Amino acid sequence: EIYNTIARDLLPTPEKSHYTFNLRDLSKVFQGVLQCQSSKLSKADQLVRLWVHECRRVFGDRLINTQDRKWLDDTLGDIAKRQMDKEWDSFMIYERLICGDFLGGPDGGERIYHEAEDLKQTRKIVEEFLELYNDDSKNPMKLVLFLDAIEHVARITRIIRQPGGNALLLGVGGSGRSSLTKLATYMAE
Repeated sequence: EIYNTIARDLLPTPEKSHYTFNLRDLSKVFQGVLQCQSSKLSKADQLVRLWVHECRRVFGDRLINTQDRKWLDDTLGDIAKRQMDKEWDSFMIYERLICGDFLGGPDGGERIYHEAEDLKQTRKIVEEFLELYNDDSKNPMKLVLFLDAIEHVARITRIIRQPGGNALLLGVGGSGRSSLTKLATYMAE
C-alpha cells in the first residue's frame, strides 16, 4: 500500500526528477526489515518502528523538502493505523530512528541489525569506531559526531551492508560526505 501511494502521489517533476519509484524500492524495504533477527523484536511496536525506519530510508531519503517528508510520515501513520491498528504516537517513542548492525560496538561479536534505543550510547559506539579508524589510518579524521552525522553514518553503513546497495551522496564541499563514508565503510567491515 505504501508503494502504491508513493508511486501515485509523488510523481517526478522538473524540480523532483529523481522521484521515480519502482518495485525494487519495495523489495529494499523488505530486505531492510529482514536484516533484523526476531530475537531483537520482542514487541510489535519494535517491528512497526523498523518498518517505518526502512520506509524512511528507501523512500524518505530521496525526498527533498520537509513538506514531502511530513507527507511520508503522515502516510506511514495512516497505514499503520489502518493495517496494524497502531497509533503513530504510541509506537514512535524515540526522537530519532537509527538502526544498524554496528550497535554492538567494535568488539560486539555477531552483528545484528536493530534499532538504537539510547542515542548517547550510540554516539559512544560511533566514537569508538572513529578512534579505531584513526588508530589504523595514516590520515586520521577529526570529526564532531553530532546526531545528524551519526544518522548519516548509520544510513551509509546500512547501504554498504546490503547486497547491491548504492547511494548518491549530495552536499556542498566540506559537508562530510567523504569522511562519513570512510567511517561508515570502516564500521561495515
